[in-house]
Amino acid sequence: MRPRAVLRIHTTAGRNAVRRLSIRPGHTFHRGWARAGRCRAGRTRSRRAGRAGRADAGSPRGVAAKIAATRVGACVSTFRGGVVLLAIALALWLEAAGAAAQALSSEAASIAGQPASARDVERGLEEAVRHTPDSFDAHHNLGEFYIQQQQLALAIPHLEKARAIDPSHYVNGYDLALAYLQLDRVPEARQQIEAMLRLKETAELHNLLGSIEEGAGKLTDAAKAYQRAAQRDPSEKHLFDFGNSLLQLQAYDDAIKVFDTATERYPRSARLYVGLGIGQYSRGKYDDAVKSLCAAADLAPSDPRPYQFLGEMYGVAPELGEEVTERLARFVEVQPTNALAHYYYAMSLWKGERGPTASVDLQQIEKHLKRAVSLDAKLSKAFLQLGTLYGDQGRHAEAIEALRQAVQLEPDHAQAHYRLARAYQNTGQRALAAKELELFQQLKTKK
Repeated sequence: MRPRAVLRIHTTAGRNAVRRLSIRPGHTFHRGWARAGRCRAGRTRSRRAGRAGRADAGSPRGVAAKIAATRVGACVSTFRGGVVLLAIALALWLEAAGAAAQALSSEAASIAGQPASARDVERGLEEAVRHTPDSFDAHHNLGEFYIQQQQLALAIPHLEKARAIDPSHYVNGYDLALAYLQLDRVPEARQQIEAMLRLKETAELHNLLGSIEEGAGKLTDAAKAYQRAAQRDPSEKHLFDFGNSLLQLQAYDDAIKVFDTATERYPRSARLYVGLGIGQYSRGKYDDAVKSLCAAADLAPSDPRPYQFLGEMYGVAPELGEEVTERLARFVEVQPTNALAHYYYAMSLWKGERGPTASVDLQQIEKHLKRAVSLDAKLSKAFLQLGTLYGDQGRHAEAIEALRQAVQLEPDHAQAHYRLARAYQNTGQRALAAKELELFQQLKTKK
């Protein structure tokens, strides 16, 4: 699968760590068979099945056709247990081949009385393809069915056949391009979208082309395509994708301008504020970054992502330290089983800025760090901080236990080896302390 777009938070000068966070949902298929006003197959086949029913309304064949026409209707917008697709398949089948009246009556009764299984739908659509191999509708509907079943490899051949019959059909072409992209067939996806753009330019197509170029690692081309999409249709998604692409190019000033404009237009979008905060942080505007991320957390209290960024920013904006701690406390409240929530809240209580009269509650800090490692036994940084806390309190045996876990989980973490060496020294274990100090020096030299 294509890697999803990410926002990267670049830390201050001298620190090379890049933290990644996926906050952009992927594109969605049109699934033209299930959208009112877009389902060519539904409207066409409904009319034809209706004619068949009127021609011989009293026969089992006529009854089946009438039921199919009723079920297809004007291509209803909900997919209830496969009824819509089975009705389309049955209408196609009725027109293509004169099946036995008794069998058709049985099929009609199945549609009228109970939901169809996915396999029933598939058989009906396959039968339609066999009887009308040159039908756009037959191939398109079977392809869309496979998309609905998340069987993209099976969908593509039928969407390709439908494209060969009608290259101008927008929904078929778009879903084919997206299926290519989902299966990492990037050159074919690009070729399909470029062909569609030659027929008709839409913001949606430019945006999908941006995703294609991004998936291919062509970030500059991706940004250009996202920009064209945002210019044609400044939707929340298009503006976000454009701003996100600028962040990936490290064009932070331009990204801030895009997100500033976007948040004015869509003030209820949490992810736009996250993007704005990352751009501001990357330019050293720490107070503004914290304010933007606090706004994002307030807009989406149950979304962990704004909190995770705030959790990395404790101490960067001293005057807003209490604001950060308040949001991280809420993170624990809304997600009590999230290990990172407890970790970030503990670190904010411990290392974050606080008022002149506020005291450090070491018991609370220890409680949340212990909760973090109990929820995620692989969270090495929580073990490191817990060991550091124990060491500062003179609880050296407990410090050694926690720090051993930290170096076991992350052997290349120099600071963890250094802290463990000190704990060994404080307990008189000189040989083990010397070994850890040697490892610390080796790792420090590597960096």
